[in-house]
Amino acid sequence: MSDTSYTCNITLGGEQFEVQIDTGSVDLWVIGNVPGTHNTTVPFSESYGKGSATGFINTAELVFDNFVIENQAYVLVDKVDQMPNTPGTGLIGFGPSSESVEGGIAKLIGTPAGDPPLDRIFRQNMSTPNILTILLSRASEQSLENNNTYISLLEEQPGQLTVGEVIPEYESVTKQPKLPALVDNVNQHWMTLLDPNGIVWQDGTKINTTSTHVETAIGQSDQLRVVFDSGFTLPQMPAAITDAIYGRIPGANFSSEYGVWLVPCDYELNISFFFENVEFPIHPLDLTLFEATEGEENICAGSFQPIAANIANDPTFGSFDAILGMAFLRNAYLLINFGDFVDGSNSSVANPYMQLLPTINTTLAHQDFVNVRLGGKDTTGSQAPLLPVGQGQTSSSASSASDLSGDLSQSDSSTSSQRFYQTTWFIIVISVIGAFVLACIAWSVYVRVRRTRRSNVRSESAFVPPMGSYKPLIMKDEDRSSIPRYNDHETGAGNGYHDPYYSDRA
Repeated sequence: MSDTSYTCNITLGGEQFEVQIDTGSVDLWVIGNVPGTHNTTVPFSESYGKGSATGFINTAELVFDNFVIENQAYVLVDKVDQMPNTPGTGLIGFGPSSESVEGGIAKLIGTPAGDPPLDRIFRQNMSTPNILTILLSRASEQSLENNNTYISLLEEQPGQLTVGEVIPEYESVTKQPKLPALVDNVNQHWMTLLDPNGIVWQDGTKINTTSTHVETAIGQSDQLRVVFDSGFTLPQMPAAITDAIYGRIPGANFSSEYGVWLVPCDYELNISFFFENVEFPIHPLDLTLFEATEGEENICAGSFQPIAANIANDPTFGSFDAILGMAFLRNAYLLINFGDFVDGSNSSVANPYMQLLPTINTTLAHQDFVNVRLGGKDTTGSQAPLLPVGQGQTSSSASSASDLSGDLSQSDSSTSSQRFYQTTWFIIVISVIGAFVLACIAWSVYVRVRRTRRSNVRSESAFVPPMGSYKPLIMKDEDRSSIPRYNDHETGAGNGYHDPYYSDRA
């Protein structure tokens, strides 16, 4: 689908801001005017390949739905150079702050006011369970056959974010298996274990999965360590996994030049992920995104993309194997119990954990694909079968997709069909990400403080929380032709691990 970011509204100092939600970072920052804000005089500065964002850590009253937080610390960006400057926007991080290594606002100013908003909410509202839930909605998509905008048959529930309670229609999420929140000794993420060989093709064949980050006490060698990141559009997987997902599709080619799989848009692919023996089917429209029309052939790019080798093979980036972003999370309702990841929690607080509830009706998802990619005429019964296991292409042996990407590279940059890897926007963002790595190295030298904690008690029993906060999510339906290979936040600000750690090093 064409969903590329999700936001919600907050109020700072009486002024409303639309902020992107991100389970991959921990802090809050905004651009714009905040009435009555207090400047701590602690500077914040990030330099990029082209441009920079600078400001100071401030404090102001934060209203997050019915929760009011006095003197919440945040970054007020007051100068943006050669980068988008949109007042009234920002980012709010929902990652586990207590295990952060690279720092954050709390470690810069050294007071509880610097704790992330959720930590503040949980600590001052003791009757509110320490949970966050996220349900991502779907955008409409234009049919490739007749150019009509088609609304998904699965669009029954608008995107919502809740604090302290679950959405009533999805309260069965509390009955789902509790997935452990694995401790990462490098940087804490919302990370857990996929089942052994827990990715399955539509023909029932399991994809072999091998973790490169195995601890003898937790997990097996065939269980991937996966991170749930609501701020990441396109999931990042080991190259062997993306090869297995797309390499068996007839007509697929891997573009080594651009690092993506290119596949026919009219080929319906179905895969499922398994967590604790629970199946999570992925909507076929979440597996590929429309890229181009060349002649009479529609070309799509694989949404699940190979993670860069220098990241996958570098232990300093963290002990994860894959990042499951929006293209995965749209297929599940996610509950995160922060447990003792909340700063200042004690031994009476349980272990953190996650629960997932499948949300995809595969019959309706199939019809969505038929309506959008096939113009309403179901021809999937006659599509060529997947190539036999072992006979598919791999990214290491495939050509540079010369039959497809050769033509794509000749596109005039002034046309509306310009590819995402040819846009000036993409080049700027890649430059920004590379420079951000250097900025983060300097940041870590300045604020590096390591804290290692473990729970003293086991996880609490399942429940349906009695109170809390609902926040509607505002879906951004952006032009897919502008999506970079590593789709981070457009501004690159914040202390999220996805900015410095999920980009190619410059």
